[in-house]
Amino acid sequence: MAIIRHLLPIFIVAVSACAQSGALGLFTNSGDIGHPAIAGSAEFNAARGEYRVTGSGANIWGKQDQFQYVWREMTGNFSVTATVRFLGKGADHRKAGIMIRQSADAGAAYADVVFHGSGMPALQWRSRQGEETNAFDLPFEGPGTFKAKLVRTGVRVFMYIAKEGAEPKEIAHTEVTFSGPLLVGLAVCSHQANASDTVIFTDVAIEEQAPPASKAK
Repeated sequence: MAIIRHLLPIFIVAVSACAQSGALGLFTNSGDIGHPAIAGSAEFNAARGEYRVTGSGANIWGKQDQFQYVWREMTGNFSVTATVRFLGKGADHRKAGIMIRQSADAGAAYADVVFHGSGMPALQWRSRQGEETNAFDLPFEGPGTFKAKLVRTGVRVFMYIAKEGAEPKEIAHTEVTFSGPLLVGLAVCSHQANASDTVIFTDVAIEEQAPPASKAK
């Protein structure tokens, strides 16, 4: 069932942008969540600033997920931005985008900003371990190249989206209570247990939000 949240403006102050370094650029780990039948993969091309992520899996939905994930651990408030482009023709419901997740468990609490193969954007979230997934789906004008931005501010997770080079605009937000470090990264799901899909992510950036200013004594 789709749930529409109230829209709320948010102002982000970027205090640091992580430099792309290491075999996975901004990220430190990659792997399949939920044991899909076909193993996925993730590669980073430093010269192009490009992530090539291949994933299989039945879906990111319901009480359990299957997909390929490339991630790093983070705490606090932050924003993640990426341009998303599907390669080849796959299922209309294949998904790719930015995800934050409590753990690598298949039923973990999570929130994401994803695009389907059909071009439909969605804000998805699972509020607690093992619960059903909720979603706010939007109509879109068909397949293309998309830009997504996910912003975490406390319990709130904000969705920003755009198409074909435009700047992302805030669309909606939800609330998920996470504890301790989170997994922050890029997700790809083919929505077909017997097939894989490859997605190119570019212009990937992670920015931390400035902590509240201390009050003068």
